[in-house]
Amino acid sequence: MALLLAFGLVLPFVDKPVHVDDANFLVLARGAALDFWRPHAIDINWQGTTEPAFEVLSNPPGIGWWLAPVHDASVAVQHLWMLPWLLLALFGAARLGRYFLDDEDGGLMLLGTLPLLALAGQALTPDLPLFACTVAGMGGFLTSRRFGWPFALLAGAAVLFRYSGLCLIPLVLYAGRRRWKHAVWVLAPLVILALHDLHAYGRIHLVAMGSFQSVSNTPWDVAHKGVAAIAALGGVGVLPVLSARGKGWVGGLVGAGIGGAAGLASGLDGVGLGMTVLAVSAGAMALSTLRFRDPKDQFLALWALGGLVFLLSLRFTAARYWLPFLVAPALASARLGLSDRALAAAVVANVLIAFGVSWDDRELARAQLEAAERIGAGPGTFAGHWGWQHHLEGQGWTALEDEGTPGVRHVVALAPWPQEPDGTCLVEVDRFSVPDTFFGPRTHTRDGAANLHAFVVAGDPIVETYAPWSFSSEPYDEVVLFERCD
Repeated sequence: MALLLAFGLVLPFVDKPVHVDDANFLVLARGAALDFWRPHAIDINWQGTTEPAFEVLSNPPGIGWWLAPVHDASVAVQHLWMLPWLLLALFGAARLGRYFLDDEDGGLMLLGTLPLLALAGQALTPDLPLFACTVAGMGGFLTSRRFGWPFALLAGAAVLFRYSGLCLIPLVLYAGRRRWKHAVWVLAPLVILALHDLHAYGRIHLVAMGSFQSVSNTPWDVAHKGVAAIAALGGVGVLPVLSARGKGWVGGLVGAGIGGAAGLASGLDGVGLGMTVLAVSAGAMALSTLRFRDPKDQFLALWALGGLVFLLSLRFTAARYWLPFLVAPALASARLGLSDRALAAAVVANVLIAFGVSWDDRELARAQLEAAERIGAGPGTFAGHWGWQHHLEGQGWTALEDEGTPGVRHVVALAPWPQEPDGTCLVEVDRFSVPDTFFGPRTHTRDGAANLHAFVVAGDPIVETYAPWSFSSEPYDEVVLFERCD
């Protein structure tokens, strides 16, 4: 049943067009197809400046290597290519359920239906492999006494997909302090990756990305990231069905106060403020279930709180960044008592939220594909990233350099962080929007003040957000076509 539910939340969305960060990882996959040893050597314009991917894509090469064989296949084939990782993740969920809950099936049902896992399973990003290496490696290591080293190696391999995998290394070493000969294998992937980088590029990519990430560390930046991270945890991570029991309501009240204060400080009101309060409250409930009563509780608390500290060090907050840490608060909530009724309620809530946000996120992806197809073939320049960039580049358009001179034809999508042109005279010749036809939640909305993929929504002015989803009927995107005056 758990397998059916987990795959049932992913398979209906294998036709989802290239979306958000899928685009840059397909560039990395193309780089791997051109030069398997140096995937980061390929050029990309992802922040307004064309430069080697090594300088701007702050992720290891693992997903590029994995996607290289299908980098030019249909999007459905690319999504199906990711599914072995989902199987591995479900194996790990069962092992973690056995260790922390004495219930493999319960762990599999609860963790296998988490909304964030469903979303990761629909993406062409490192998130699903990262989650799979995390839960399978950690679950296998904790439950395998005689053959722990392969699972320590697997947990360490998370660092090949996202550098957040670094956080698993001290956890494995701590868990394996009495069997260090097995635990030290967790270090092997990091060492191999560093040696690869030195040979391929003459620099270690992880070190180069340290300064790239450390640009949002003012007190307000850290507070904004922290509250947004808690909201993401409660909105699409650990839903409050389990964590609201016991004294979880105390954490919920504290979270509601924090969410309200943060939302007001960011100028939110109406639905956006309300969803912020609810999401932060739910996330605070999940964190309030962390305990230090026994070694297993202590381990989960270290896992979750260490992850939260790591999230504060990043450039921005996105819900998917919780994936290597998500199972810790989920299991901590379940350890309050996982009766059949509580498990059923949690799974139903997971499935409903997962399907709602998945449907809307696919509609946003389709909106940008529809807009690109309506624009038609280049040449010309465009501003904006995500799937919009992928589709237009496939039609012969060129990404504008930030503050660069636009082409004779220049087209802008307003939602996906458009670059600004120089002062060249432009005249608007067409404008259209892609309407919202879905009645459910919105994962990217200015009016509803929510963004699943970041903690702000682009525009003038930029909207600071916290909740990963909200409600709105605004268009998915607005596109403006210009021609140069000369």
